Amino acid sequence: MMRLSKLFILVMCCALVPGAAFAQKKDKSNPAAPEPVQVTAYSNVRRDNLLNGLQIITLDRQSDAVVKCDLIIRGGAMFDLAGKTGLASLTLESLMIVNPRVKEELESLSAKADWGVTSDTTWLRLEAPTSSFGQAMEIVARLLVVENVRPDAFKVAQEAQIAKAKTVKLAAAEQADAAFLEAIYGDHPYGNSALGDEKTLTAINQGDAYDFFRRFYLANNASAVVVGNIAHDRVMQVFKLLFGGWVKGQIVPATFRQPPQTSQLRVVKVELPEAANVELRGGLIGVKHTDADFLTTEIIARIVSNRLKNESGVMNLSVKSAQRILAGPFYYSASVVSEKAPELSRRASEAFTSLVGAPVSANELAEAKTALASELAERPIEQNLRDIEMYLLPRNLPVEIGKKIEAISAADVQRVAKRMLDANALTVVVVGKVNEAFNSGKTGL
Repeated sequence: MMRLSKLFILVMCCALVPGAAFAQKKDKSNPAAPEPVQVTAYSNVRRDNLLNGLQIITLDRQSDAVVKCDLIIRGGAMFDLAGKTGLASLTLESLMIVNPRVKEELESLSAKADWGVTSDTTWLRLEAPTSSFGQAMEIVARLLVVENVRPDAFKVAQEAQIAKAKTVKLAAAEQADAAFLEAIYGDHPYGNSALGDEKTLTAINQGDAYDFFRRFYLANNASAVVVGNIAHDRVMQVFKLLFGGWVKGQIVPATFRQPPQTSQLRVVKVELPEAANVELRGGLIGVKHTDADFLTTEIIARIVSNRLKNESGVMNLSVKSAQRILAGPFYYSASVVSEKAPELSRRASEAFTSLVGAPVSANELAEAKTALASELAERPIEQNLRDIEMYLLPRNLPVEIGKKIEAISAADVQRVAKRMLDANALTVVVVGKVNEAFNSGKTGL
């Protein structure tokens, strides 16, 4: 009887306490207010696509004086055939040279365009007033969608590219860049020049260019980013009319065998007696842009840069974690007077390898994170939208990137530095008066 009385009292108490017995019930007459939607600089970005798969991203920004359009095709120099480097670039030039007056015609509309090829992509950038945007895009679309790799245009483009290759003389810094990429990538496509040379360009035939066009110039392998004082609906009308007939097809994946691994520190010396300074490049293969650790490599780049800055006799010092679809290079570059080259190369190598053995200080990490967050915040919105399409990054990355940077810890820096060093040892390329710089026998490397 006593137990029943206590139970009765407990039930009555629960009934008298508001919400105690019915805490899980919702008051339908007074629903909770919805969470406010965060308004950002990207809130007005709109995404759409044509039936053929062409992705179209727009940002109507009425304050802009012109409309900027970036057309991105995810097929670049990495897909050049073996022994035929420069194929992607020659294919694009073969298409554009069909209309040798394309730039003059665009200028008559107060518009301008530029185009090119990187390791990862083929790109075209158009800038035009709102009033002539449709006409300007028609000129471009005719070359990319209606025309093809015509034999006569291919021959003219090939002759022009070969003539250019014969006359181009790379500066010491450009030679150092090329030598470094070749050293770390070997015969992997990232080790090749996007423009090719006289020998490789001569080996390309019209059928090669046509096949490249047919395999990569696909609507569902491309994106258009349009930013400026133009409405989304009008952009869609233009693209439906001009690009609706662009064919779609099977996308070719970027599958290549891994570059050769470097097991110990390697030094590549290129004697260039006429160079005023010594060009240094040192680093290894990092991670691809979509890798979860990419932001940490950018933090590492700034930490290493801060440790090397203010070195006397050093010019144009930078440390980069390059953005690539596949694993890109992580490296430092510097132009330095001959007598300072050995010491800088030693200090640069130590600055990176020391990250594995000892955690960075809180101040170092905070400074690097602040610098990276500041740099990214200053990037134009259209650049971020281009990167998202080019590297297939998460669409909310620009909004979330501040939180991601803040979450990077000293342990993350150590872990990622070790991850990169475990994959490859450092490679150092020295270009210039190498014998003079290292004649003491104390290379510092």
